[in-house]
Amino acid sequence: MSEAETITETTEVRVSATPIAMSGIIISMMFMAMASGLGFAYIPIRLSALGFEPWVANSMFPALSFGGLMGCLVTGWMLRLSGHARVFMTVYAVIILSFLMVLVTENPTVWVAARVLYGFGINGAFIVAQSWLHDSCTDEIRGRVISIFYVSYVVSLGLGSYLIGWLDVESVVPMALAVMLVTLAILPVGLTRLRQPEAPEETNIQIRKLWRVSPVGMIGMLCVGGLTMTLQGFAPIYAGTLEYTPADIGLLLLMMQMGLLVVQLPMGALSDRIDRRYVLLIVASMSSVLAIIAMVTESNLSFIWIVLVFALWSGSIETFYSVSSALANDRADPKDYVFLSSTQMLMWSLGAFIVPLFSTALLFVLPVTMFMHLILALSAAFAVFVVLRIFVREAVPQDEMENFQYSTAQVVNAGEYYNPEAIAEANAGVSEGLLG
Repeated sequence: MSEAETITETTEVRVSATPIAMSGIIISMMFMAMASGLGFAYIPIRLSALGFEPWVANSMFPALSFGGLMGCLVTGWMLRLSGHARVFMTVYAVIILSFLMVLVTENPTVWVAARVLYGFGINGAFIVAQSWLHDSCTDEIRGRVISIFYVSYVVSLGLGSYLIGWLDVESVVPMALAVMLVTLAILPVGLTRLRQPEAPEETNIQIRKLWRVSPVGMIGMLCVGGLTMTLQGFAPIYAGTLEYTPADIGLLLLMMQMGLLVVQLPMGALSDRIDRRYVLLIVASMSSVLAIIAMVTESNLSFIWIVLVFALWSGSIETFYSVSSALANDRADPKDYVFLSSTQMLMWSLGAFIVPLFSTALLFVLPVTMFMHLILALSAAFAVFVVLRIFVREAVPQDEMENFQYSTAQVVNAGEYYNPEAIAEANAGVSEGLLG
């Protein structure tokens, strides 16, 4: 009589890392955000003080976005080659180098190269941080952790800009402080106890397929990259032409970050209850109306009203990003999440590069206020496109909609591309298709 065979089956159970372990990544990116905000405020203020034309300051943004595009394309390969911890240290070193290049010279050509390096480094850092947090969380708590991550980053970015009002912009102190903050950001990562995630999937870019899944989601990501970089780039330049002090400009940039929270959170909650395209129409209309207000009033508004207009303007534009991403996810099957995220990253990066490059060229022949007309044109065109799509395609049933997640359009969102559960579902969907 043969012995009975015992068949055992093991199931891998994912357990979230401890909050203390995950907080190291969040704290690290908070220090990084403060350094970034300081750089965003310092560079246009300093270039204006040195007597350079506004187009010189604005040229830093297409340079930054080009570096960011390279970061989107290369970071996945770097992670597969060296792992998260080493890549995190590497991109932080690149960012420190970019700040040192600004610190040691006042040559704008060198600063353009520095912003390319910064764009590469900050997008790389954001992708690594997101992927690490996604891997460390289960689906039950992932939404809360990522929301805390984004909110803390945005607030820290605004506080970094606000610091410029307390520093001597004619000295090396602002950039030296930025270098110190990035150095401090390395420490929580170097001491982290988080496990190393597996290497991400190959980047899978399918623009035509994204168009078939969600035309509104695709055009929304393309528009918001350009709109966000245009508004964030021109705000300090415009305030400088009105002869506001560095402290005023720092406060303006801080309140623009707060506008993200004021507008995006309620609009995101609304988008979970109605057709998201109506929410996109609302915020596109808000952006258009605020652009008209800025154009009509120009310098006639008091500073407090300028702050209010730009804060709401920033919040409405940023909402394009999170709602467009959620809309595309609503339309997609789980097996499409990986290609969807990587293609959305590319569309955002292209918009963030092309529109600021175009606006920089326009500054050779038009005044600084032309950015208001540019944002109005893009926002209104997107609103018209959304209306047309509402009549062409039915809404997603509410029970099939994903939950809205807060995000910011100022840095790339890796999203489901680095979500281990999404990758597993995608692979399972492919396997099922082959078996079928």
